[in-house]
Amino acid sequence: MKKLFKIYDKVASFLASIAIDKWLHFVVGIVIAAVCFFLFDIKACIAPVIVAAIVKECIDEFRYGGADLADFAYTVAGGSIIQLLCLF
Repeated sequence: MKKLFKIYDKVASFLASIAIDKWLHFVVGIVIAAVCFFLFDIKACIAPVIVAAIVKECIDEFRYGGADLADFAYTVAGGSIIQLLCLF
């Protein structure tokens, strides 16, 4: 049982260390993919998420002087969850 609590502590510590900005990117990826799948019946719902993430990072590049690959990855990771769920 103690081993289970150690694993839980490590997972909880990792999740708590993720910045709020990254969580927002993750959630936006989920929302875009879910909307595209449920409302527009797009089977490849990850594609609009990738496009949105690229556009957002291009805007960040020009507006703030630097795109963040981690932001892109978190956005796509959120959309990937919905895409995987839609396969079943």
